[in-house]
This record gives sequence, structure tokens and C-alpha cells, in this order.
Amino acid sequence: LQIEVLNGKVDDVAAHREIQMIGIDDSTPNRIGVIVRQRNDSLTVQPTAALDANARENLRILTNFASVMYPVSGRWKGQKAVRGKDLSCGGVAFYTAVPLEEREIVEIVLPVTDEPLVVKTQVIRIVQESGGLPLYAAKFVDLIHDEEALIRKAVFSIQIRTSN
Repeated sequence: LQIEVLNGKVDDVAAHREIQMIGIDDSTPNRIGVIVRQRNDSLTVQPTAALDANARENLRILTNFASVMYPVSGRWKGQKAVRGKDLSCGGVAFYTAVPLEEREIVEIVLPVTDEPLVVKTQVIRIVQESGGLPLYAAKFVDLIHDEEALIRKAVFSIQIRTSN
């Protein structure tokens, strides 16, 4: 495969012997490959193995956004503040002062997509941060294909912006 590396980052990428290539949509296969040659801003990569669909879901991008959440299955009411920590195609990690329980479902407004997107999430883990708000890891539930595509686009866009 021939890959053009943008923004003068070719040497940063070429410093890795093996790279993961994650497609932006389901029609593009995910692969692991070995860099076999570099010429100017282009790399030649020899694919060595296929990655399953989980590779896309497990790609986590650190992000920092302020937003809100709404209860679905919890015992609290109203709109509560959240601060995003990271985002993947499969879920989000966020801080909030509201005590949440494992398996609780909340709707979170994701302001990092092209248009703000309200998605259902289920709390899968509670991580107590020292001296601050608790951190919650949540997975997306009941997403439709268009929502998945918008979140995937946002994850890759954030990755591109933060690597510049």
C-alpha cells in the first residue's frame, strides 16, 4: 500500500516499524502493516494481518469537552453537567458530579460531532480519580448506523487535529 503522510509528519510515522491502519468506514479493511520503504512524504506499507472490527471501537482519542447528560434508567432527574475525557467509536469516558451506578443508562450530548448528537450510553466502569470528580467509562447502546458513522468521523477528526 502507498500512503501519503500529511503535515510533515512522515518521519514520525516512519519511525515505527509496524503501524495499524484503521479505515474511516466499514467498507475499508483494518490492517496491520510493516513499513518497507519511504520516499518523500510517501510510505510503502506491506500488510501483514487483518484487524477485526473491534480495532475501530478500541481506538481511543483523548478529548476535553463540556456537555450535559440526561437520565434514562437512573433515579435522578433533569440535566446534569459532564466533562469528556476520551472518546472511541464504542464509547466515552466522562467526569460528572452526579453519582452513577454500573449499568445505568444516560443520554449524553456529544458536541464533538459535526452537529451535537444525543446518544444513549451505559456505564460499564466507575474509576475514582484522586482528588477530583469520579470518572465513568460508558459504552454506546442502541446506536443507528448514521450515529456510528458520525462518531467515527469525529474520532478520526480529533485524532488528525491533535496530531498536527
